[in-house]
Amino acid sequence: MPSFADIAFPTAVRRCFTYRIPDQLKCGMDDSSEISVSAGSVRPGMRVWVPLKNQMAIGMVVRTHQETPDFETKDIIRTLDSRPVLSDELLKLAEWVHRFYYSSLGEAIQAALPAGMNFIAEPRVRMAPNVHKPPSRGIEREIFDFLNDLSGDTDISLNEISRQWQKKGERAIDRLAKKGLIEIWQIPKVRMKPQMETVWSWKVAPEEIKELESSSPPKWIRGLQVLAELPLPATRVEILAQPGITPYVWKRIRDSGYVTSKEVPSDQAASALPHEPDSISSLNEEQASVYEPVREAIEAEEYKRFLLYGVTGSGKTEIYIHALRDTLARGRGGLILVPEIALTPQTVRRFYRIFGDQIAVLHSRLSERERFDAWSSLQKGEKTIAIGARSAVFAPVRNPGLIIIDEEHDSSYKQEDPAPRYHARETAIMRARFNDAVIMTGSATPSLVSLNAAATDKCRMLKLESRHALAELPDVTVLDLKQYRSAMRGPLAVPLFLAVEEALAKKEQIILLHNRRGFSTFIQCEDCGQVLECPHCSVSLTHHRSRRHLRCHYCGYSRLMPRQCPSCDSESIGELGMGTQRVEDELREVLPDARILRMDQDTTSGKNAHDNILQKFGRGDADILMGTQIVAKGLDFPNVTVVGVINSDTELAFPSYRSAERMYQLLSQVAGRSGRGSKPGKVFLQTLMPDHSALRFARSHDFPGFARQEMMSRKNLDYPPYSRLAKVFFRSADPQMVARVAETFTGILAGLLHNGTVMGPSPSAIERMNNIYSWEAHIKLHPEKGGQFIERVFDRAFEAYDKEKPASSGKVRITVNVDTMH
Repeated sequence: MPSFADIAFPTAVRRCFTYRIPDQLKCGMDDSSEISVSAGSVRPGMRVWVPLKNQMAIGMVVRTHQETPDFETKDIIRTLDSRPVLSDELLKLAEWVHRFYYSSLGEAIQAALPAGMNFIAEPRVRMAPNVHKPPSRGIEREIFDFLNDLSGDTDISLNEISRQWQKKGERAIDRLAKKGLIEIWQIPKVRMKPQMETVWSWKVAPEEIKELESSSPPKWIRGLQVLAELPLPATRVEILAQPGITPYVWKRIRDSGYVTSKEVPSDQAASALPHEPDSISSLNEEQASVYEPVREAIEAEEYKRFLLYGVTGSGKTEIYIHALRDTLARGRGGLILVPEIALTPQTVRRFYRIFGDQIAVLHSRLSERERFDAWSSLQKGEKTIAIGARSAVFAPVRNPGLIIIDEEHDSSYKQEDPAPRYHARETAIMRARFNDAVIMTGSATPSLVSLNAAATDKCRMLKLESRHALAELPDVTVLDLKQYRSAMRGPLAVPLFLAVEEALAKKEQIILLHNRRGFSTFIQCEDCGQVLECPHCSVSLTHHRSRRHLRCHYCGYSRLMPRQCPSCDSESIGELGMGTQRVEDELREVLPDARILRMDQDTTSGKNAHDNILQKFGRGDADILMGTQIVAKGLDFPNVTVVGVINSDTELAFPSYRSAERMYQLLSQVAGRSGRGSKPGKVFLQTLMPDHSALRFARSHDFPGFARQEMMSRKNLDYPPYSRLAKVFFRSADPQMVARVAETFTGILAGLLHNGTVMGPSPSAIERMNNIYSWEAHIKLHPEKGGQFIERVFDRAFEAYDKEKPASSGKVRITVNVDTMH
């Protein structure tokens, strides 16, 4: 029987802590639901309550054993779970993330848990039992009396104490806890009941609605006929989104008795989507040839890695669907990752049509309750397919046999903050290895890292080189804005403007990309040259015209648009640069009859906002969809024939070794939105740098040519994929101390790693953010080095730094970002 348990906590401390397992201990969230269990019931993957410093903290058991430590151990107080909430497989994956990305094990485990599991919980304060002698005076006495006046065993949030007594109160609470006068507990939220939603179904056969047709039917009958074309069940919101169905019309339809309602958990409301499992498309000859080795690997149930390189519109999703069907047929689960929340609605629809409610959707726009319910349905085996963004790589799919990463090149697969700073693609590859599963990464513009993996036989490349059916790649025209300065129609050069007008006349649709939010990108005084900057960050403020305010997109600071220059009081203060709001305003001036939808972070902040905009555009209720890079990825609208990029050079504004690669990928992806149906497409790229290599190769859809040139450049400079790049961040409110620490730590790394593999330190591109100063150093590691080497290097560096660090260096936070994208 195990006597001890190693426990991880969601803090930056990388080591685990050992506790004794008592022979008998309580199990359950609280006294009302507790049971008594034996020591043998404590297993890895279970949450426990243990004393940590001056409070009762929640930790995760990662190992049980009988190895008596050479120090005094404390007892586990209670287990919160009667069975493990994290499987051995996901614990093993978290252990790999912990080592490879140099995070704590607790941080890695936290990433694998949904919000509803509350590994990180709310600290609450209550009186300790049997307190006889209170503190004599001061703020400690104030807080003690306040807690003592609470009735019975009532506790209060530690945040509430902090709000009332500020920092002094936090320090007083710490002293009271040390004296044993109060107790601090991390209280998890109790499992929520599923959120319910009303869905409406037919009470009669939809065919009967046709019998109601007459020469001049009333408005509600016409609405009923529109509803007959919508697959039911559906929610009220989805029904009212249909043209011609007003709240009045919907009330008449309900009162007519043609429909009936029922309450279902909200995650089941997705069943309003059409489910037609027999509608799976047959693969064409090229697709079938590409799919054959994938099918063989799925049947062999062995680890295989494939890179599916297919031009936009070539039918990669059809191959994904066939692979998923064959995986499920063998009793194994599937995991599908997409890069952006904006991609999820259309992706879910395509997969749901075939696989129905076997799918659980996981993404950040869901509420905590919805995410927990989806996570639990996978953990229990009620659902077998997970679709989601980056964090879904940890979805508890049982016996995963297939992992798909769509648009694998996308930088959103890399987690930057908080820790663990993992890359979902690399993590998925390791998860596939652990489970003898097939992994498919797909893209029209694969990352150079993946291309190099194919070139070195780490994965097999599969190619789809032609668009499906009658669709052809669009013609691409590069427009040099220097030549069109006197021939602009708002933000559009004349050739693009004329193409847009022609498409509107033909009732075709247009997508316009401008990768800058706001109305203007910065405000500058024409007299003194002053640029209005954020007082907390070293960046200019962006003008959002709809609310007449300036906003920092890094810390959230905002202020009203001034009428005079704060520096010289001049009224000649103007807007320079264009954001999406300004592009939209200018488009409405030059195209007054066009119906325009804007899609950026400002218009899609609400729940389901992405889906609502895309549905509206898909129904043909708008002519032009314009916005930031979210309009460039994964959208499939056959009626789009013209795509325009307002400024193709935006990706070059941020210094990075990947700037050219990002630029080509973005241009290629947005170009791929055009001509996906039977109508030919046109793409216009407006630029001030027409000779840039990314534009030259994008003009001819020559990704292989671009990749070869970029690979040569990377090899000469020893950048990824020819090295593994890690970044060390140094952050502090003290600008002098952060520089000293950066110099000291980087010097230690340079001593451990030879041959010029350490670069820096230097101030970050944005040196000050939210009044915190940032420096950084880059380390080039051999690309074949794994987690043990990375862990050993940084362990030795931090060990040496502890001996050499300057006084007051505790003000500086040091973080490690392996596989950094910048």
